[in-house]
Amino acid sequence: MPVPRARLVGRAPELGALEAALADVRSGGSRTVVVAGEAGIGKTRLLDELTSRADGAHVIVGQCADSGSGPVPYAALAGLLHGIVQAVGTETAVAAAGPAAGALAAVTPQLFAPASDAGADRIPEVLTDLLTALAAERPFVVVLEDLHWSDDITRAVAVRLARTAPSGLLLLLSYRSDDVGRAHPLRTVMAELDRARLATRLDLSRLGADEVREMARDLLAEPARPGTGLDGAPGNLTDLNDLVDLADLTDLADRSEGVPFYVEELVGFLGTDLPDSLRDILLLRYWNLSRQAQALCRVVAANPRVRYDVLDAVLADAAADGPGHEETAREAVDARVLVVTDVGYTFRHALVQEAVYAELLPGERRRLHAAYARVLERAYPPGARSVAKLSRIADHWWRAGVLDQALAAAVAGHNAAAADAASAASVALGERALELWEQVPDAEAVAGLPHHELLRTVAESLRGSTRTARALAVAHEAVAEWPDDDPVGLARALSDTALIAGQAGSDEGPGLIERALALVEPGRDDAVRGQLLILRARRAMLDGRSKEGMESATAAYEAATAIGSDEIRAVALNLRGVSRMQLGDMDGFAEIERGRAVAGDAWQGLSRYYINGSDALLTVGDAAGAAKIAEEGVSAARRYGASEGSRVMIEGNIVEAQIDLGDWAEAAAWYERTVPLVHDSVYAVYLGERRTWLAMWRGFVEQAQAEARRRAATWDRFGRLEAQIRSRVATTRAELALLRDEPDEALERVSAVIAPDDPHIPVYDLPRLAVAARAIARLRQQGRDVDDAPYRAELARCTHWPTYPVWSAVFEAELGTGPWTAAAELPGPAHLRLHALYREGARLLEAGDRAGARTTLGTAVTEAERIGAGLVVRQALDLSTRAGLLDGGTGLAGPACAAGAPPSDAGTDSLTARERQVLALVAEGLTNGQIAERLFISAKTASVHVSAILRKLGVATRTEAALRASR
Repeated sequence: MPVPRARLVGRAPELGALEAALADVRSGGSRTVVVAGEAGIGKTRLLDELTSRADGAHVIVGQCADSGSGPVPYAALAGLLHGIVQAVGTETAVAAAGPAAGALAAVTPQLFAPASDAGADRIPEVLTDLLTALAAERPFVVVLEDLHWSDDITRAVAVRLARTAPSGLLLLLSYRSDDVGRAHPLRTVMAELDRARLATRLDLSRLGADEVREMARDLLAEPARPGTGLDGAPGNLTDLNDLVDLADLTDLADRSEGVPFYVEELVGFLGTDLPDSLRDILLLRYWNLSRQAQALCRVVAANPRVRYDVLDAVLADAAADGPGHEETAREAVDARVLVVTDVGYTFRHALVQEAVYAELLPGERRRLHAAYARVLERAYPPGARSVAKLSRIADHWWRAGVLDQALAAAVAGHNAAAADAASAASVALGERALELWEQVPDAEAVAGLPHHELLRTVAESLRGSTRTARALAVAHEAVAEWPDDDPVGLARALSDTALIAGQAGSDEGPGLIERALALVEPGRDDAVRGQLLILRARRAMLDGRSKEGMESATAAYEAATAIGSDEIRAVALNLRGVSRMQLGDMDGFAEIERGRAVAGDAWQGLSRYYINGSDALLTVGDAAGAAKIAEEGVSAARRYGASEGSRVMIEGNIVEAQIDLGDWAEAAAWYERTVPLVHDSVYAVYLGERRTWLAMWRGFVEQAQAEARRRAATWDRFGRLEAQIRSRVATTRAELALLRDEPDEALERVSAVIAPDDPHIPVYDLPRLAVAARAIARLRQQGRDVDDAPYRAELARCTHWPTYPVWSAVFEAELGTGPWTAAAELPGPAHLRLHALYREGARLLEAGDRAGARTTLGTAVTEAERIGAGLVVRQALDLSTRAGLLDGGTGLAGPACAAGAPPSDAGTDSLTARERQVLALVAEGLTNGQIAERLFISAKTASVHVSAILRKLGVATRTEAALRASR
C-alpha cells in the first residue's frame, strides 16, 4: 500500500525554531541547528518541511552512509558538492573554492581536478571557504544528515562551518541519538557545539497518543482530502471517524510507541492483526510484495543507494532476477519500500533496509556481496577508485567471505584512505587487514607488502586518529617484527615510534631515536639520519637540554649538506637558533631567519620558522613581532595547503601575543572555539594549559580550578617530556593554589626552579620565580621563616634575559623589597601591570593613603575591565568594599568623581528583572563577556544591559553600580 505524506504533527515548536533560524539567515545572519532523535522519529521529515519553505535560498543535502563496518568516507560531502554544482555550476563552484579547489578532488574527482599540493586534510577549510563565498551572494541551507555515520573529515566540516558561521548560511545537522554512545566520536563534537553555544539543539521526542491518532487520521484522509483548509488539516474528520475504529487507533498508538515512521508503516493495516515486534512492523510492506520484488529488495539491501547500472550488473552476475526487473522495481517503489533517486534506488528508511538485510540467508548474503565486489571492481579500474569506492569493495569482499580478495582490498583501501586523510576508514581497513593476515595463505603476496610494513602504516593511521596508545602498541609490534637485514627501514620505524611515543606522553622517545641512529651511521643513508638528528635536536630543545639540541642540530645540518637537502638544513638551522636563544644567545634569531631563507618553498622548513620564530619572539617579550610572523604564517599555511594542525599551532602563537598585548576577549574566543577540537596530543596540552590560565585571570577561578584538577594526570605525563609544559603547568597550578590560600602547595609547585637538574632557561624560570616570591611572602605573613636566597640566586642567573626587568621588579615587590610602581610601569605582559596596580593600591591602603589607594585601585579596575581581567576587577572591588572606599556613593576614581558630578540617590527599583540579574554579576566583578557567558546572551546584549543600568541608576562607573547592588 502506498504511504501518503501526512501533515507534520507534534513538531510546531521545533519547526518554529527552524523557521526563525532561516529568517535570521535570510537577513544576513548565520545559524547552526542540530536535530537529534532516535531512528524513525522524523528528523528528515522535519528538515524536509523547512527546506520546502526555503524560497530564495539554495538547498544542498549531504547524507552520511554506513558500509556495514564503518562510515563510507566523504559520502555526505559528495552530496554537498554535487548539490553546489547543480545550484551554481561547475565553473562558479571551482572559482569560489579558490586555488585550493584541488583538495576537493578527494571527494569528487569527476568535478574537481586533483592538485599535487592540496592534501585531503584541507577539505574542511576549502569547502568552508567555498560555501562562505557562495552564501555571500545568496543564502544557502546546508543539510548534513545521519552524522552518526560520519567520517572524520565530514565531522570536521560540520564543526568548521559551525564555528566559522559564514553570513547567509544555515547549517542543519541531524543524527540518531540512540546510535551515539559514550565512545562515539560524534559525541565530543556535539558536546563542544553545545558547550560553546555554536548551535541550537532540537531533540525530537515521541508523539503522544493524541498526536498519533491525529497523524493516522490525516494519513487515512490523504487520498480524498475532503474539505481541506489552507493549513492542510482534513476538514471532514467526523465522516472519517465513522470509518476508523477508535480501538484500532488506540492499538496503533500502542504498537507504534509514538514513533512517526512506525505510524506510517502501520496505518495501512488498521483492522488487521498488527505484529508485536518492531522488526516485523518494518517488514509489513516488504512481505506484501511479490516474490520477485522481495528478491530485488534483498539485492538492494546488500548495497544501499545502489546505482542503476551497478544494480543491472549485479543482477546479471548473481542471476538474482531476469531481464524485466524494471517492473519488479516499480512494484517495490509503488509500495514505498524503495524510493527512486537521481542515480539509483535506496530504501525509504534505513530501518527498513536493516530489517530486509537481516532477512538474507548466509549463502545469499555471500553471493550478493561477491557480485557487488566484482561489479564495482570492473566498473572502477584501479586508477579511478576513490576512497569511498575502495572502502565499499573491501567491505563487500569481506562480507562475501572471500578472504584473499578481502585482504588485498582492505590494504588498498587502507593506503588510499591514509593518503586522503580519511583516518577512520584507514584505521578500520588497516585493522581488518591485520585481522585477516593469519587467515590468508601467502598473505604478503596477496597484500603486496610485508606484515611489519602494514603494522607501521596502521600505527601511523592510528596516530592520525588520535588513538595514540593503540598506535604505540602497534608501532612496537612493527619494530619487533622488522627484519635485521633492513636497518634503514628499521630506523624509519623506530623514528615513527619515537614520534608516536611523544604524542602519547611516553618518555621512551629519546631511547628509540638513539637506537635508530646507531643503525644509520654517517654515509649509510644521510636522509634518514638527518631526519633522526632533527628529531633528536627537537626533543632536546623541547626538554630544555639546549646544548644537546645545538649539537644535534649541527650534526643534522652536516648530514643534510652532504646530500644537498635544503629542507633538512632549514629545520636544523631553526632548531639550532632556538637552542642558542634558550642559552641566552640572542643572535640565535639570525639563524632562525637564515633557516627561513634556506627553506625556499619547502613547507617543513617554513612551518618551523612561522611556529618557532614567532615563539622565539614571544619568549623575549616582543609580542607585536611574534604576531606579525605568525600572521604571515597563517596566510602561508593556506597557500601551501598545510595541515589543520600546523595552522592551529601558528594561530596559537598569535593568541599568545594577544594575551601579552591585552586582547583577551579575542584570545579567549579562539581558545573556546579551538581547544576542544584539537586532537589529544602534546599540543592539546599546551593550549589547554593556556586556556586554563586565561580563564583564571579572566575571573573564572572555579572553572580553572576544576580544569586543572581534571587535566592533572595528562599535564604530568606530558610534562615529563617538555620543559615548557612543566614550567607553565607549575606556574598555573601555583597561582591556583594561592587563590585557594594554600601557599605551601604553591611554593612546592614551583620549587623545581631552584633544583640543580632543572634546565634553568630564563623564559621558563622568571614566571615561576615571581609566583615563588608571592608564596614566600604569604608564608611569612603566617609567621613562617622561609629563605628566599636560593630563589634570588636563580633570579641573578636571568639578568641577561630581555624580560628580566619587569619580572625581577615583580619578584622584589612581592617580597616587599621593591616598589609595585616599577612593575606597573615597565613593559611586559598585560596581566603584570594590572596585578601591580592592584597590589600598589593595597599597599597605599595599608599605609593609610586612602585617596591614593582609591585612585590606584580605580585605575586597576578600569584597565582590567577593558581587557577582561575579571580576577583583578574582583580583587580590587573586594578590597575597596572591605576598606570602605566606596562609602558615600562616590565609587573609585572615575569620570563621575573627576567631573564633580553629584552622587545619585537612584535605587534599583527602576531596573527590570534581567537588569537586576546583570547588576548582581557586575557586583561580582564580571566583565561584559563573562556576564554574557553566565547568562547565555551575547556580549553586545550584556553591554546594552550594563549601559541601561548605569543610566537608570544615574552613575558613571560599574563600580558605583556595584555599590548600589550591595545596598
